[in-house]
Amino acid sequence: MSSEKPIIILVQTQMGENIGMCARAMLNCGLDRLRLVSPRDGWPNDRATATAADADRVIEGVECFESVKDAVADCSRVFATTARKRSRQIPAVDVKSAVTDIRESTGRCGILFGPEASGLDNEALSYADRLLNFPVNPEFSSLNLAQAVLLFSWEWWHGSVEVEQSGEPVATKEALGGFLDRLEVELDRGGYFLSPEMKPESLRNLRALFGRSNPTDREVKMLHGIVSALTGPTRK
Repeated sequence: MSSEKPIIILVQTQMGENIGMCARAMLNCGLDRLRLVSPRDGWPNDRATATAADADRVIEGVECFESVKDAVADCSRVFATTARKRSRQIPAVDVKSAVTDIRESTGRCGILFGPEASGLDNEALSYADRLLNFPVNPEFSSLNLAQAVLLFSWEWWHGSVEVEQSGEPVATKEALGGFLDRLEVELDRGGYFLSPEMKPESLRNLRALFGRSNPTDREVKMLHGIVSALTGPTRK
């Protein structure tokens, strides 16, 4: 069983009150690590503290980041909550499967939740290994932010089945990102990107491709070796 609890990551949350209610929902179910990505009203936020209903441990430990990339850099597994069934060929799982997956993981896991009005955009989704769906009424599937956090947290709290860990640790997003940055440089040199306008979309697709495969540290080193062999001085 994973020794680390999953990290709840709220992206561009619009209201401080919702952050506080999410903190309360988390602590109800034993989760206490909360990260914020560019909250609209900044941080700290008095309205978040007021609605947290004494979930002080969560509020006091909040970490703030400027981007999703930075917020998930030390995570090996990232799940993105969304109503979409598929995006960029990222596999979708239900919440029970996600909890089992997290408990099997040997690394740190992050759960992304998007802004209240719009949800996660394509840029944020490209950092996810799996899309996370909640099995609710398909005719009325809209959840508010705190409800979504509570549904995941409750499933985590009650998902007490012991599972075996996989043997080799999955690389962190930071390690994978280092490889992708290097790959981008070499692809630029080789003229891979057909136009500057298409480049961001191509990079998001590459990030999703490698992200959903969950390479280990050893495999990322192997990928670096492949790039070195293809671009080094001995290349024919």
